[in-house]
Amino acid sequence: MNSKSLRKRSNWMPGVVILLVIAGIIVAGIRLQDVLQASSPPASILFDHGLSSVKIEAPSTWSNRQCGSCHQQEYQQWQVSRHAAAATNKKFQAQCTQSIGGRRQWCINCHAPTTPDGDRLPTQEPRNLDGLFSEQPPWLVAGVDCLACHVRNGKILTTHVSTKGQQAHPLQLAPELGTAEFCAGCHQFAFKSTTFGDEFHGQLQQASLEEFLDFRRSGGVEESCLDCHMPGGNHLMPGGYSNTMLQQALDLELRADWQPDPTGLLVTVSVTADHVGHRVPGGEHFRYLTLSTDVADRGGSLPELVEATEPTAAPGPRPKVLRLTGLPQTETMRRDLGLLERGLDPTEAPQADTRLRPGEKRTYRYFVPIVVNDASSSFRVTAELKYHKMNDRDAERFGFTPAEVVHTVLRAEESVQPGTDR
Repeated sequence: MNSKSLRKRSNWMPGVVILLVIAGIIVAGIRLQDVLQASSPPASILFDHGLSSVKIEAPSTWSNRQCGSCHQQEYQQWQVSRHAAAATNKKFQAQCTQSIGGRRQWCINCHAPTTPDGDRLPTQEPRNLDGLFSEQPPWLVAGVDCLACHVRNGKILTTHVSTKGQQAHPLQLAPELGTAEFCAGCHQFAFKSTTFGDEFHGQLQQASLEEFLDFRRSGGVEESCLDCHMPGGNHLMPGGYSNTMLQQALDLELRADWQPDPTGLLVTVSVTADHVGHRVPGGEHFRYLTLSTDVADRGGSLPELVEATEPTAAPGPRPKVLRLTGLPQTETMRRDLGLLERGLDPTEAPQADTRLRPGEKRTYRYFVPIVVNDASSSFRVTAELKYHKMNDRDAERFGFTPAEVVHTVLRAEESVQPGTDR
């Protein structure tokens, strides 16, 4: 090789070395980025039953109001929904701040998922808990909002990616939004240990998904919770606080006939759970139904009942017709959770779950013994199905009036005159 060729080679060698170094840096950077991404995986789309808050990683300028500027109907529906008031309603405040069973971060994580206190263990007490409800920071007021459900990793979650949507903001396809599992991330959870923040024990405190899967296995056609609770994409998402929703899920039938010997009323009351994909009432265990059957004379007074000669609650199966010794007669449909169900004492006897199953028709038959001295007498028989958002003991303890925690879902009435047949 002559000296001229050596000079040319020496001129381009440094450039090659530089290019190789740059390429090495780029490759190393890519690998380092892969390592960093592996150590910090993207936020999960699904909620985790209150174990942690939601990390949306959205720009600070994003807000629910901004969402409403384009999605006006959805925003207006959400504003008057129970999700919007999830963390600011009076009942949640009372139960979250109580000393027994409350004062836990996991309550806040579900009712205000964008809480900034994501570093708290789920069983720790939230920072400044009592002050939160008087100061009401924006994330608390937002409750379960647009961002909590629709934003992860700085992108908008959607079940349909459109060109128009992509032009407005970054989108991420998330078919999970349309599944029952997505709803179950908040609406199904177990009792949590006071010692270990991520430990569950006992039965599910709320079992919406399990009940829905039972419904599907028994022939239910609905694909997800959204079929009933978000028809047509309605973001009002009604539930137990909506009488319209409850009346779609429940039917009440009443029949009353006069019996001449022995004299009295034969009353049949039936309650049916229909067009519903879970037990009724659903949700938390402290919600329940009562069915009250009553009789009054023409003047509105209770009739005097003839004393029964046999016990009204004999051991064994419930009698086909129950002879009443007092009015009104009240039946309760609820899920009781004792020490066994809470996972605290395996030796305790199991508690009953008397809620209605999907498609179940439950019938109660009563004999009301009445002696009639006036042939022109008439009686009004009524049946009322009521929904209780809280048990009586807690309602009294927290200072709620009956009107705040109980409302009548359905009412039926029959008039009966002695000596007349249908």
